[in-house]
Amino acid sequence: MTAEVVSVEPETPLKDVIDLLVRSEVSGLPVVDAGGKLVGLVTEADVISKGAYGNRRHRALALLGDVLSGRDHRWVTKAAGLVATDVMTKNLIVCHPDEDVRVVARRMLEHGVKRMPVVEAGVLAGIVSRHDILVMFDRPDQAIAADVERSLANDRNLPDDQRVRFSVDDGIVTLTGDVRYEWDEPIVVSVVRGVPGVIDVISCLHHREPNPRPPTEAWVPGSQ
Repeated sequence: MTAEVVSVEPETPLKDVIDLLVRSEVSGLPVVDAGGKLVGLVTEADVISKGAYGNRRHRALALLGDVLSGRDHRWVTKAAGLVATDVMTKNLIVCHPDEDVRVVARRMLEHGVKRMPVVEAGVLAGIVSRHDILVMFDRPDQAIAADVERSLANDRNLPDDQRVRFSVDDGIVTLTGDVRYEWDEPIVVSVVRGVPGVIDVISCLHHREPNPRPPTEAWVPGSQ
């Protein structure tokens, strides 16, 4: 995540919000109160799509120019009384500093967001973007495949007698073949998921035998 985040307060005038978006070269600004608590997020889309500016996004650059130059424009006049809290998105999708980055990436994709605030006890701790995540997973499939192959051959945590094959496509590993017991499958998936650059694992593994049943009687030392 980016820890030093440019943010605004709920009562920051909309003109200042737009100016900060342009000068900071960011597409979204967290809105935090005096105690650092995250209360919303203002994005370019929020600003452009609000009624004060009409609903046509292709007007974006012209609108920003009008606002920043202070020209007497009807949109500028309408926006004069607006503040960050008037246009911000309030129901945010967030994550926490200790969450697995793969879980965060999946959540961003599921909700179609480009950036996600990182909060700790409700207080803004940073922000993570799709670009931040892509940098972490920017490894060629060939390098990922080599590491997966080494892990499947040498990892001591893998179950015995596994016959796993795999393929890698854009960072997504597909596992085929079989393992001995049903409970062996999640172990193999977990090991492969830990290889750097792996975005997701699709398991098509089969098990050859059911999981062994636990003993019905407790074992007593010295008994036969």
